[in-house]
Formats: sequence, structure tokens, C-alpha cells
Amino acid sequence: MKSIIVSLLIVAAIITAISCVDTGLGAQEVQERAPSYRVSANGLYSEYDSNEVAADLKYRGKVVVVSGVVNRIGKGFVGGLYITLGGSGFLDGVQCHFPKGEEASLANLSKGQEVIVKGTVDGQMIFVSVKGCRIQKRIER
Repeated sequence: MKSIIVSLLIVAAIITAISCVDTGLGAQEVQERAPSYRVSANGLYSEYDSNEVAADLKYRGKVVVVSGVVNRIGKGFVGGLYITLGGSGFLDGVQCHFPKGEEASLANLSKGQEVIVKGTVDGQMIFVSVKGCRIQKRIER
């Protein structure tokens, strides 16, 4: 059992490192575009979990505004910045990837805080990946 958990952690770390490499639209271009969809992180993940093919046809490559509760704030192995929104388990939710220069914006976040993020959907590996992100709003409770 311990080796399975370690293996899953290694796979998750590798996928996070790979997904931190931004290959889509630049962050500035993303921010200049109107969003195609506004969706909660849990709703976006649920659509991918239900039918990845249909969700990819609907969202992949589209600019979206995603709202959700911050579950993780981190840096990938190659230095990419990300937060994970929504989800109820270890490997679910939406992982939002930020360009360099957004360190101060992420440093001011806290787990459990609700935010609204704009970016481009890049599909699902384990998490649903959204790239070129910027925080649009922090929601105070």
C-alpha cells in the first residue's frame, strides 16, 4: 500500500511539472480575450470527470473564468507557479498555471480562500489544467 501511494505521488509530481510548461496562448493575450465560459472549478472538473471527450470539445483552447476555493498553492519542478481550485480529494480539481511575475499575487493567497481566475483550458491529465492564468478577484468571506 505504501509503495502505491509513493508511486501515485511521483506520478502526480511528474504530471504537475509537465503541465507547468506553458505551450498555449500568452498570459497577456488570454487576459485581453473575452471568456467563452464562466464556470466553477468543481463544475469544470465534474464535466471532465463525466466525459473527457465532450469536455475537451467544449472547453479545450477556450478562455474561461473559473471560480473556486484554493486547495493548494505551489511551484512545479521547473519553477512554474500554480494553484489548485475546488475538488474534494487528493487528485481532483482544477490546476491553474501562472506565468513568471505572478509570484506576489500568489504569495497573498491562502488555502480556503475563494478566488476567480481567468485562463485557457488545456485539458485534463489528472487535474483539469488551465494555463496563462491571472487572478481576477479574491472573494472575502
